Amino acid sequence: MVLRTKEMSSQVRLRLLPSDICLYDEPIQVKVSHLRSRQVVTIKASSTDEKGVLFSSSATYRADGNGDIDLVRDASLSGSYVGVEPMGLLRTLKPNTLNTLFMKEKALKPHMVKFSVHDEEDQILAEVTNERLLMADGVSRVSVKEGNFRGVLFTPPGTGPFPAVLDLSTIMSERRAALLANKGFVVLTLSVFQENLGNLKMLHLDPLEEAIIFLLQQPKVGSKRIGIVSKSKAADVALSLAAYIPGVEAVVWISGCSANTTFPLFYKKRQILPALMFDTKKLIPTQSGAVIGKYAMHDPLKEENRASVVPIEQANAHFLFVAPEDDLCWDSYTYMMEMMERLQRLGKTNFESVCYPKAGHFLEPPYGPFCPSSLNRFIKKPVLWGGESRTHAAAEVDMWKKIQEFLKSHDQETFLSLSYLNVMRRLSGDMKSDWEEMSSQVRLRLLPSARCLYDEPIQVKVSHLRSRQVVTIKASSTDEKGVLFSSSATYRADGNGDIDLVRDASLSGSYAGVEPMGLLRTLKPHTLNTLFMKEKALEPLMVKFSVHDEEEQDQILAEVTNERLLMADGVSRVSVKEGNFHGVLFTPPGTGPFPAVLDLSTIMSERRAALLANKGFVVLTLPVFQEKLGNLKMLHLDPFEEAIIFLLQQPKVGSKRIGIIARSKAADVALSLAAFVPGVEAVVWVNGCSANSVLPLFYKKRQILPALKVDTKKFIPTQSGAVIAKYAMDDPLKEENRATVIPIEQANTNFLFVASEDDLNWDCNIYKMEMEERLKRHGKKNFESMCYPRAGHMLEPPYTPFCPSSVNMFVKMQIMWGGEPRAHAAAEVHLWKKIQEFLRSHVSCDPVQLTDLN
Repeated sequence: MVLRTKEMSSQVRLRLLPSDICLYDEPIQVKVSHLRSRQVVTIKASSTDEKGVLFSSSATYRADGNGDIDLVRDASLSGSYVGVEPMGLLRTLKPNTLNTLFMKEKALKPHMVKFSVHDEEDQILAEVTNERLLMADGVSRVSVKEGNFRGVLFTPPGTGPFPAVLDLSTIMSERRAALLANKGFVVLTLSVFQENLGNLKMLHLDPLEEAIIFLLQQPKVGSKRIGIVSKSKAADVALSLAAYIPGVEAVVWISGCSANTTFPLFYKKRQILPALMFDTKKLIPTQSGAVIGKYAMHDPLKEENRASVVPIEQANAHFLFVAPEDDLCWDSYTYMMEMMERLQRLGKTNFESVCYPKAGHFLEPPYGPFCPSSLNRFIKKPVLWGGESRTHAAAEVDMWKKIQEFLKSHDQETFLSLSYLNVMRRLSGDMKSDWEEMSSQVRLRLLPSARCLYDEPIQVKVSHLRSRQVVTIKASSTDEKGVLFSSSATYRADGNGDIDLVRDASLSGSYAGVEPMGLLRTLKPHTLNTLFMKEKALEPLMVKFSVHDEEEQDQILAEVTNERLLMADGVSRVSVKEGNFHGVLFTPPGTGPFPAVLDLSTIMSERRAALLANKGFVVLTLPVFQEKLGNLKMLHLDPFEEAIIFLLQQPKVGSKRIGIIARSKAADVALSLAAFVPGVEAVVWVNGCSANSVLPLFYKKRQILPALKVDTKKFIPTQSGAVIAKYAMDDPLKEENRATVIPIEQANTNFLFVASEDDLNWDCNIYKMEMEERLKRHGKKNFESMCYPRAGHMLEPPYTPFCPSSVNMFVKMQIMWGGEPRAHAAAEVHLWKKIQEFLRSHVSCDPVQLTDLN
């Protein structure tokens, strides 16, 4: 055991793994150590762009029992983002001014990001700087001015040969080109505007043709034709190059238009395409000062505009169309669909497409700050680019990988090199025969096993698909009431035909982006306001996963069933009916002794209790209503006192007092037990009230607390048929209601208060803060608290289907519970771990033993 004096003197440590220095498009793991056990700190990030604008972000974390924080594992509680997001501090870097783009376009200087850890008084505990390089060791950068074009050439180290890529942009940018050179491409980057934009009246392809010839003449280039990467206006220029100029093998078109926009296009001194124009009167203003340009562009399919459409059908090139669905600059998704339909009509199959729901126009290489709006050079106004920040960032990670795969797959030299390597591997006996490869079936695996505990994550992997094949992965499960819940997500395999839900982003479906357990979180019924019922512990939750061909959804390529156990091997379950209470007792295997926990719920549920027993607690679960709710006019604490005595008498229980875990109405009962009944050491209060709600409370045959009532006239109806009840509860702090407030200040108990900020059932966050203030006024420090932004009322053990609304048994109406699904799910993962840590630290069997473990 480490001496306490040495622990106190050890400094807080902030590490960036695998190194402080990395490439711009590489993720890092941020880890903090040597904090106090469960200490709350804020981790901040800041960076100054090339124009001297400061961008910053922050996130609040709570350390684990060992004083460690790991951003790959742990959830941010508040700040610039919430939930588990390893690179969230970079994504959420923001300036103090609106409509400002982070400028990092020069490749020679790295992107410097300062990370720091601050305590609750904003004192810096540790700091480190992340040096994010745009150029890898050995990559060369040469400024080029040849003939009628100017740009910058990036060349990888080594003798080559390498494939050639032309990187086109509307403003001169070296970032994407340098990063592609790191991956083994010779890249020439240049702006499509080779003269000052203010002087332009037309655009010429000729300088870009010169650039293509120059690029193919480079000594390290081995390909006979080039690839082009382009975004926005530059993307329609790329289409025109493919349609009119020889030497273009592949085009990556990102958030572009299918027509030639803004300026007439000339080639060999003659106009080849007129300009598709925009109508500034159709720009939609917003409160931020930025405008929405999505509907301002003229329709290229109208007869008067058809001449502006780029004839890509005459191109001898392969296309990768990338369209974000939430592009607010213009309707790139519609333009993409038009091009695909046109090519299909003409029998062309020389294209692939990727669509990103909730992503915006500004798709860049990954791990750059998200830009919601900035100045548009054409209309000289700030423009909203669109996109939901987190989903947009996931799209960038996925797209960057897809771009590299696409360019490599359509370079002739790459194909020759791969063919040669394959021959050599076959000769050495390391490669399967063609027959073996062709006959291998699609494989769907759940790792580490298809059988796991309910609160354990799984890794879903698909293999043996075709290279870059698009498939839909579906999940389905039937609850205890026979209601079918289902979800689906569309994925694109990598070049090897593999999909890994831990790594890859869903393109569309029930969710978008990288979310390993997204298929479970998004399981939904076909009817509104339906709760997924899984309360009995003896039967596992069965979830069927299947892989479906994108074009023929009825064709199942592979399937497997995930058996999610509520009870681990050796845990015992015994129904209990003793005196005036009934419930179910769960006991871990082994001789013990174990700490004791009372699990209270409004309806009988075994799920949480069984899962806690798996973690080494003896748990008695019972509903707070020991008789039918319709017959109840009051509630008695006496049966719960009997349950506490019964629990402490169990032979494997070693604790002298118990812990209680409770949510909603059951949480205020837990507070009352702590305040009035001996034997309660710790209470986990989740989304409850600070007063005794709904029914008068009795103990030893006398009323100890009147009931705080609900006013149904204050319910807010919604279109779904469910109501918002958040503002319907009477105010417990009004003079006429103060008698309902539970006197927790008289309790000799430790409390963990957990509140969801988006709880629409009632205002649990206000109740939490009132209790904290009251305890502080009485000089009490016997509490911890957690607050989850964007989480709703129904906080459950993790990996439970999100429930936005269901019937409330008290008011007999459908209630909105609140919560943003993804943030809510992240809160559940984080909370589940915190509950266990809190109960272990306060409901101990052997204090000496626990000290030794620390």
